[in-house]
Amino acid sequence: MRNDGARPSYRVTAGLVRKNGKLLVSKRRKGSHLEGFWEFPGGKQEKGESLSECLERELLEELGIRVIVGPGLTPVLHDYAKKRIALYGFCCTWLRGEPKALECQEFRWVALSELTDLKLPPPDIKLIRALIGSEIFEKWMKGRDMFYKKTFEGYSSPVKGVKLKSLTYGEKTHMCEFMIDGGSEIPEHSHPHEQTGYLVSGKLTLIMEDQRFDAEPGDSWSIPEHVPHRATAINDSVVVEVFSPVREDYL
Repeated sequence: MRNDGARPSYRVTAGLVRKNGKLLVSKRRKGSHLEGFWEFPGGKQEKGESLSECLERELLEELGIRVIVGPGLTPVLHDYAKKRIALYGFCCTWLRGEPKALECQEFRWVALSELTDLKLPPPDIKLIRALIGSEIFEKWMKGRDMFYKKTFEGYSSPVKGVKLKSLTYGEKTHMCEFMIDGGSEIPEHSHPHEQTGYLVSGKLTLIMEDQRFDAEPGDSWSIPEHVPHRATAINDSVVVEVFSPVREDYL
């Protein structure tokens, strides 16, 4: 906290966290200043911590997620009746942890165009205006996260006995992890994606057209686009698959 004459001044962080082209916002909890307003998650800088450390701490406390704090945006200033706020927005890379409403009423993923439909505090409104036309922000929104940290959260189940997780992807390739219970079957199917797989653990029988392949840990395969294939897990198995182009249905 700093003093601007008789008015205290605070440095506050705001995390821009993206997922599939949408941004994470949280709703202020009951009993707090501006209760019920939506905002970019973050909070007030404490003594002895940097702005990046502040934002990492706030996102973990508020939503239970860990991030890498990336490029910062030009701070926006706002004067309340009894205090001044300097709001520092940062483009963040989401590392791990599924968001949970730990110190907020709820959270939501919204498109940039939808933000103005929400009830927002004045500093966040100013920050949103600053985002429009910001080269740093636009480049970050168009980009993709280059790194992925392992977490046991975020799996879906497209088929009984199969857990799927999208790991990371680029312009042309998409890496996914499959955890398959022993005895489970992936029915015959095909898709317009080239598919290259690697068996991390377990044992898997793969049928592609009239060919059978009994895969053991360390084995790999490549399936051309539109070729029918199916698989059976002999025992609990973990598979890493790379698809090209990106499997948008898995994002």
